[in-house]
Amino acid sequence: MSKWILQRKAADYATLSAKLKVDPVIVRLMVNRGLSTYEEMEEYLHPTLNNLPDPHLFADMDEACELLMEAIDEGTKIRVVGDYDVDGIMSTYILTTALREVGADVDYAVPHRMVDGYGINPEMVQTAFDEGIRFIITCDNGIAAAPAIDLAKELGMTFVVTDHHEVPFELAADGVTKIQQIPHADAVVDPKRDDCNYPFKGICGAQVAWKLVDVLYEFLGIEKEKADAFLQFASIATVCDVMELKGENRSTVYHGIKAIENTDNIGLNALLARNELKGKPLSCYHLGFIIGPCLNASGRLDTAGRAIELLMETDEAKALAMANELVELNGQRKTMTQTGIDRAKEQIESSDLKNDRVLVIYIPELHESLAGIVAGRIRETYNKPVLVITDAEEGAKGSGRSIPAYNMFEELTAVKDVFTKFGGHPMAAGVSLEKEKIDELRRRLNENCTLTEDDMQEIIKIDCDMPLSYITEGLIDSIDLLAPFGTGNSKPLFALKNIPVQKMAYMGKEGQYLRMSVETEKGETMTALMFRGVEDFERSVEEKYGEASWQGLFSGNSNGVTMDIVYEPSINEFRGNRSVQIIIENFK
Repeated sequence: MSKWILQRKAADYATLSAKLKVDPVIVRLMVNRGLSTYEEMEEYLHPTLNNLPDPHLFADMDEACELLMEAIDEGTKIRVVGDYDVDGIMSTYILTTALREVGADVDYAVPHRMVDGYGINPEMVQTAFDEGIRFIITCDNGIAAAPAIDLAKELGMTFVVTDHHEVPFELAADGVTKIQQIPHADAVVDPKRDDCNYPFKGICGAQVAWKLVDVLYEFLGIEKEKADAFLQFASIATVCDVMELKGENRSTVYHGIKAIENTDNIGLNALLARNELKGKPLSCYHLGFIIGPCLNASGRLDTAGRAIELLMETDEAKALAMANELVELNGQRKTMTQTGIDRAKEQIESSDLKNDRVLVIYIPELHESLAGIVAGRIRETYNKPVLVITDAEEGAKGSGRSIPAYNMFEELTAVKDVFTKFGGHPMAAGVSLEKEKIDELRRRLNENCTLTEDDMQEIIKIDCDMPLSYITEGLIDSIDLLAPFGTGNSKPLFALKNIPVQKMAYMGKEGQYLRMSVETEKGETMTALMFRGVEDFERSVEEKYGEASWQGLFSGNSNGVTMDIVYEPSINEFRGNRSVQIIIENFK
């Protein structure tokens, strides 16, 4: 059962609403998202790229760019080493393309998920050296790659790290103070360094790469517009790497979406066309759930190089063929993912696992690249931290997804002797371990776990209780000013009690959704759609009103069925007609 919390924050709503020329509801939504002054709200409603922090504030940023300029001057062979997820793909594309544009002798390599695992390793360094590479720059990885970096330095190579992940640490003698273990590279650009003065810490790897290009181009006297051309790729990575859409990230994605709608990148255009998105207004949903998964499928089931090559392709016909292949790969990935989710749920429900507060699920046959997606879906269902572990080339590998009350990176650090390798964030992690250690890992994580029942309850934050009759097209258009919506800038949610349901019909290809007619406070009828929880809704209606009442709703015999709802207002556009409707996100 979810817990509903109505946010009530004090502010001078009338004055702010008059000054900003928006409905007081819009001011309330901004106050609920942590904004308090007119200036903050003005910037939020009209995000600009002019107020971004100075990229020179990054520790080692200027040194990294000076080393690159030296390498370009001397014709040194440079290799960009990225990662196989969307953030890694975009970072690799940004750095490789930008360096080629300024005349560098540069190529790229991405670890193979199954063979190499995450991040650069000593074997990749040795291969690079043997191929005549003398300068390696990482993106979206490297902060935890001390062995690879040490080997590169022994071989006399120059090594620059650009990353955004947590810096590995050891605890001091007091058992509390964290001492960061920064690798011995020539330059390490990562906002998570304790000594990094860049004020906005929550950016993705592609944004760090873009900042580096910004400074490098400035040093080389190239106009800023050339560096800003990479904004669109950084914005896709920001959404797909689930960064919080606040401050700098919000500005990046807001302007990035506009740039993508008008992109001249042939590969990206092909992917938009293949997904029937060309010429349509885009949102974070399209980046995170349509474009991102197609790019990601290459790194999951094949090699991320396919997605990078698509972005670099200059021939439209070839790009379309490549986009086609990625869409097909993503279709395969969806089918395999669903099988994994079903298998995980079956394991939990048919064993003592369901009593664990930290779910450690072992599915040997699951494709290891899908473990993170399955973990995410299981976390959504049970609202507990989840690690999904699969068989790998050597031993076992797993991906974790967490809940806000559980810092997964720190909890895994506390049992790090179980792993052969691990890394991640508070909300997500990747691990490698011997199969024999899986039960020990499950036991120790659960023994250490201090989560309470309250921590594991899904919390739904309601912006305000708003009558249905207050919703107008104008208000919905105003709410759109607060987009892009995503992590850290959630879609506004409203609530109402005792809404009478008049009639219902199934909708969707398999009749898996509901379209309802509900009654407003003024006795008028409004359409409400339910995409989630239909089975729970049926069970609740039958329990409270009797079995016949469920069927009665389909024939218009409502039997007095009412419900409390959390909803999102939207506009239904059909054959040129627009009408106000609501989407039910939760109910009681």
